[in-house]
Amino acid sequence: MLKAGDTVEMRLGHPTIPHLWILVTDPHPESQKAVIVNVTTLRSYSDQTVILRKGEHPYILHDSVVSYQDAQEFSVVKIQDQIDKGWPQCHSCSHELLKRVQAGILASRFTKKAIKAICQQAWAAKAKPSE
Repeated sequence: MLKAGDTVEMRLGHPTIPHLWILVTDPHPESQKAVIVNVTTLRSYSDQTVILRKGEHPYILHDSVVSYQDAQEFSVVKIQDQIDKGWPQCHSCSHELLKRVQAGILASRFTKKAIKAICQQAWAAKAKPSE
């Protein structure tokens, strides 16, 4: 099952050019949805909250950014279905990279409030010790 830090190459939101998408939350146990963000080429007008350099992830071949304005809650069942049909699943993020991307969710002024709230709730639930 997919989890936070897993990545996939998808054309979601960009029908002609695939982008790297990163799961920043684990799937919700009931809805099976997770928050995902995409990585795109660094441009002068980009949200530069988190800049990724070549080599920080095998998919990243040039300076890139996390596009927090495109962050969304998405069904991991649909992602897994597409992986099973041929979408390339990429290497998972390192723990350090995942933490930077997650911190950017809350730091970026471009992240939708609803997405920030979902992430905060998911991360708080994960941090609670099991009873």
